Amino acid sequence: MKLEMYCNECQHEWREDYENANCYECPNCHSTSVYRSRYITCQCGATVYCDGFTNECDGCGTLYNAFGQMLAPPSQWDDEDRYECFGPQDYDEEF
Repeated sequence: MKLEMYCNECQHEWREDYENANCYECPNCHSTSVYRSRYITCQCGATVYCDGFTNECDGCGTLYNAFGQMLAPPSQWDDEDRYECFGPQDYDEEF
């Protein structure tokens, strides 16, 4: 997992490895007013931001949890979990 960082002061953007990002200070202006967003690279090559309970790849539709772990298709989920995540929908179609 990696982090995409954005400085609220100077609007500088940069990316860091999640494991190495122990300091959230802008390298440009040294402000600590920094927005952080976790992301992974999907197996299809698209960037997936892991900011929610479930995070869908725009490229292939694969679902990931907030920690970047791939999830099973919703058709395999418990009915209550599907409802909690997606609301009332028709699940006769395969995701």
